[in-house]
Amino acid sequence: MLEGATFVKVLIADDNIDSIEILEYFISQVPGFDVIGSCRDGEELIQQVMVQSPELILVDINILSMSGLEAVKECLKIKPDLRFIFITGYDQFAVEAFELSALDYIIKPIENQRLYVALERAKKTLAKQEKDNSTKSRAKRLPVKFNGSTYYIPINEIVFIEKSGKKCLIFTQLRTYETYENISDIYMYLDPNVFSQTHRSYIVNLEKVSHITPRNETYLVYFLNFDEYAHISKLKIQEVQKQLHDLMVN
Repeated sequence: MLEGATFVKVLIADDNIDSIEILEYFISQVPGFDVIGSCRDGEELIQQVMVQSPELILVDINILSMSGLEAVKECLKIKPDLRFIFITGYDQFAVEAFELSALDYIIKPIENQRLYVALERAKKTLAKQEKDNSTKSRAKRLPVKFNGSTYYIPINEIVFIEKSGKKCLIFTQLRTYETYENISDIYMYLDPNVFSQTHRSYIVNLEKVSHITPRNETYLVYFLNFDEYAHISKLKIQEVQKQLHDLMVN
């Protein structure tokens, strides 16, 4: 079981309602896991990952609107530390699934013992991930490469990070750094209790936020003593507000 958490939050994605019900039943027999929802197609899966922020998803390869593989790729852009297990009737996608770092690849029909082995692997992986996150919280500088140089940016000086074309712009109070590193890779280095990926193209230092303003279909987030602003997607606003509340009370 994860330190500091009672349950691993699980989301199921399958276009077959019988498969969903079987998975929900099997998982209910295992302590330490909580099924927080299910969805029937790839677009809904992406939205639910943004809204509910699960730690683990169980996803079929063949779901409506897009393949499970493509849906997972999009989910990882939103939540890079998301873990996932493919459960499918097809065996020919296993190589691609493991290239995405899938925890497991289970062939239907689902056998409960086979699923329990995969869930135990997920629990151990998430426990290690939480320990790694604790180590990140003690990191002082973010190393980024650009034009042959490596810059060591004090993490507590970062205001926000923006993906702009092929580059990422890292805004601090004194200057803006550029790098071609992936925004998801940068986020993996940061403390998730302080930094939030508020949008596919933005990571925000919650400790620097001064106020949030709604603007059409998005939200603008402003910072203390800083002229630039970042964006929060409407699907992430509730999660960000909760994170800000937790920072204030802890």
